[in-house]
Amino acid sequence: MPKPTILLALDPHSAAFCAAIKRQLQEFPAAQSCLIQTYTLTWDGQTFGFSNELDQFADTSFDLAQTHSKQAYVSKIRSQFSEATGQIQTALIELLKTASQSKEAIAAKRQGVEISSTHRIYLMLSVSNQFARGVVFDIVRLIRWLFSKYFTDIPYSLEALLLLPGLFTQATTADSGAAYTLLKELDYKMTTGVVITGAQKVAPFDNCWLMDEQIGGLRDNLPSYADALAGFLTIEPETNGLLIGTQKVRGKIPAYSAFGYGELFFPGETIINRLSAALAADIVMEQFLPKAEFTPEAIRKCLLDAKGFILSEDFSNAFLGLERDNGKPVWQDFNPRLEMRAGQAQEYGMELQRAYRQFENKELLSYKRTLENCCKQLQATLTAFLDRTINRYADATPRGLHEGARLLNILTFLYLELQTDAIGDQSQNLVTELRAAEAFLDSRLQVTIDQEATQKLLNQVLSLKLRQQQLQDILAERKSEEQLQELQTTQKQLETAIVEYRQALNAEIEQARQTRFIAIAHAREQAAAAIVSSQNHLTLTENQLETATDQLSELLAEENKFRSQYLVIYPIFLATALLGLLILTGIFSQSALWLLLQNFWANLVTYLLWTAVTILTYLGIVWLKYSTNIRDRIQKAQKQIKRLESTVKATIVELRRNYNEQLKLEYDLYAQNLRVEALNYLIKTAKQRAETLRQTLTDLSDIYNNLVAQRDQATTKFSEIRLTVLTDADIDAYYRNFLTKLTTETFTQEQISRSQAWKIPAEAFQNQLIPFARQQFEQLSNLSIGEVLKQSDLIAANTANLRLNQLYNNANLLLRIQDIDTNLNPTSQREITLWVGAKDKEQVFAFYSRFSRSLSALVAEDEQRLSILTRSLGFPAYFLSQIEFYRDCYERTQSEQIEPEENIPDLIPEEIGSGRELKLAYQKVILAIALGLLSQHSQGDYQFNGRSLGKDREQITLALATEFTFQELYGNLEERIETFERDFIYHKLQELGTSASYLNHYEGKLLDHLLSEYNPLN
Repeated sequence: MPKPTILLALDPHSAAFCAAIKRQLQEFPAAQSCLIQTYTLTWDGQTFGFSNELDQFADTSFDLAQTHSKQAYVSKIRSQFSEATGQIQTALIELLKTASQSKEAIAAKRQGVEISSTHRIYLMLSVSNQFARGVVFDIVRLIRWLFSKYFTDIPYSLEALLLLPGLFTQATTADSGAAYTLLKELDYKMTTGVVITGAQKVAPFDNCWLMDEQIGGLRDNLPSYADALAGFLTIEPETNGLLIGTQKVRGKIPAYSAFGYGELFFPGETIINRLSAALAADIVMEQFLPKAEFTPEAIRKCLLDAKGFILSEDFSNAFLGLERDNGKPVWQDFNPRLEMRAGQAQEYGMELQRAYRQFENKELLSYKRTLENCCKQLQATLTAFLDRTINRYADATPRGLHEGARLLNILTFLYLELQTDAIGDQSQNLVTELRAAEAFLDSRLQVTIDQEATQKLLNQVLSLKLRQQQLQDILAERKSEEQLQELQTTQKQLETAIVEYRQALNAEIEQARQTRFIAIAHAREQAAAAIVSSQNHLTLTENQLETATDQLSELLAEENKFRSQYLVIYPIFLATALLGLLILTGIFSQSALWLLLQNFWANLVTYLLWTAVTILTYLGIVWLKYSTNIRDRIQKAQKQIKRLESTVKATIVELRRNYNEQLKLEYDLYAQNLRVEALNYLIKTAKQRAETLRQTLTDLSDIYNNLVAQRDQATTKFSEIRLTVLTDADIDAYYRNFLTKLTTETFTQEQISRSQAWKIPAEAFQNQLIPFARQQFEQLSNLSIGEVLKQSDLIAANTANLRLNQLYNNANLLLRIQDIDTNLNPTSQREITLWVGAKDKEQVFAFYSRFSRSLSALVAEDEQRLSILTRSLGFPAYFLSQIEFYRDCYERTQSEQIEPEENIPDLIPEEIGSGRELKLAYQKVILAIALGLLSQHSQGDYQFNGRSLGKDREQITLALATEFTFQELYGNLEERIETFERDFIYHKLQELGTSASYLNHYEGKLLDHLLSEYNPLN
């Protein structure tokens, strides 16, 4: 049952340790982990307090050397703490309340988690820290007192987590001595108890957990230690702690315990994250990011593809549709229904100009609007064709996206001619097509572009490229300094020629645009001038026609007058005259009249003949006169009128044509601009698509890098304490085997093709990629750890056994303990507890039963986790492996006695102490110095029999007592000392005591002991 727990750090190093534990607790899914509250005791030199902001007060260096100068004396700290007890008491009450009233505890209760009423309080401290030594027992007394007064209904346990000096860097003899001092005082108080109320005394702690550098220092192995302690605090709290027994061992209370924790788990989410990230990264790299080939063959193929794009039917047909609306030509000629009446040339010109303006403002505007719509449709058609081409490229090969980007670069490259290798190659792209479109009306506009300079430079560039290739081929066969220099020279010449060609081409393009601009203005002026000329010519011709018509009318009047005169008037006058003559003859002489009539009838034929001859002669004379005077002029006038009429008709046709030509010029220029605009739009679109592809490739590259980072971050390297059943190598091996069953191409076939990838946002792509990759490994999330160990495709059988062995080894105690007197303390035997899921219990328990008969197995809720807790409960302090070293350091570095009025017994029983060897060796050194056997030369080194032993007396003592190479010298030294009389030795010791002020405190005590031993009176 989960217990509310408070972990209180008493020094900056412990605060750093607790902060790491707090972070590691987030990795533990148990309900207990959310009930653990962490705090640190704060002190700014004046005020005490508590804070849960551990990082603010933590010292992550774990370097004891940095704390030496900051530490105050224990007595001073205790005095200040006593003065601030009232303030601390209030803060401590609020702190203790949070154990069961925290928001985490309340949330757990609401979720139905049954929480124990028993509270656990752990005080963590570095045993060599002066501040922690100064406050620990006062805090313990205050906590005990608060529970006895204000929290009487709450069962609790108060335990200590003691960090020994070996866990820190730069631990000195003083630190080890301080540790021994605290352990002595703690052991004494655990035996005698501390005062709570009146005469009530209780042990300060219910248990004391010790930790040393069993797996290394805290600075380098903080995650491992944090995992161990986090597991210790969260795994089945009912088994944590014990009642301290009353049975003593050699008179020492078994108040200390040690633990070791190991965990083997199957991090399903981490493994799936690693596998899915690896698969997703490989999909991106293998199916979307392969680089395009940049071989000459590949470049030539791309140039041919660009030319094929331009020459394709889809591209050509698209432009044919620019001037067609629903299959019909957009342009309809200007053909107004107007007829010119005689003498109305001016009016006709005005009507025609009015019709022109109406056509310009209506029909031509309509045509332009239709062209605009056709241009938009053309742009859409070309864009769709471009997209289809890109899609075809993208889906063709895994390099498709890069090759598509390269094709678009070729299509929009301004200096395409430079990509060719031979003179005469007619490469084409959108830029060359744009130039052709701009020159579409050059023949009509009579524009001629001088390309001689650019062509000459281009030929020079191609020649230099050919020479460069030849030199490279020669150098590939054999090295030649001369050829190398020529190659370098050729490359420089080529670079210069390319720059000059680009400049010349840019100048040619700009000059061509200016020339066309001037030609268009000139064409418009010519068209307007042609209309004016035609209109003027029409008016002139009309005037001439009117004049000729008037002349013809006069000639016709003259002709009528001539005809009346010679064919009517003159004949009538002659007939009248003859008739009158006859009448007069008849009046005056009827016989004469009768004779005339008879003669006439008798010669009627003759008279008629002569009459006819006379008439014909007259008519001939009249015709001759008519022909010579009138008829020729009439015919000339009629011919002139016909000619002028034809001229008028021709001029009318020419005027209409000129108006039509001017309108058609505006239409063609507009269509030309739209054609150029469509190509510019396509070039712009192609550049945008190229940028989109580049951005897509950049986004995919970023996704790939992120996936690689996620794969690397999804590591199974947690700590030495928390092992994963599968290492990164195991997972990667499983992944390589997985790829033999599922290829990365599946994603492009079933989810997102390359042609779709560049059209969707990177986030949308990633949102489909990651679920697809995770889906391939979701079956792993439900495996228990036993099932994982059995699956050969995940882990080999021998590797599975190795992991289980590693778990058992990692669960060793985090404290080095001597195997002494275990028969005197049966309660300190080690116990090992295994937590395993129900379905795997039999399999795992059978494996671990071979290692320990005392193994007990409990069922864990998490089937993907194996946990082993090793404990050694209730042993005395002298079981510590380094206890002798601590005592020796303590004896050599005493500078402050704690409660000197009390006689605190030593931690180590006299009968088993091993420090006597060091003490005896130190005494021999002092005796040798007093007797002059060890002499110091000018540099301060001690010598014996001509052999230098060093300057440090402590190091000399340690070498004599522990090092093999000094044992013979040590024996000689003892023999020399035994040759002296005891009185003489006592006298020399007295002299040393009065003259040797350089002896330290510990050496002074040893000297006093020797004086007592060699005193003749004793």
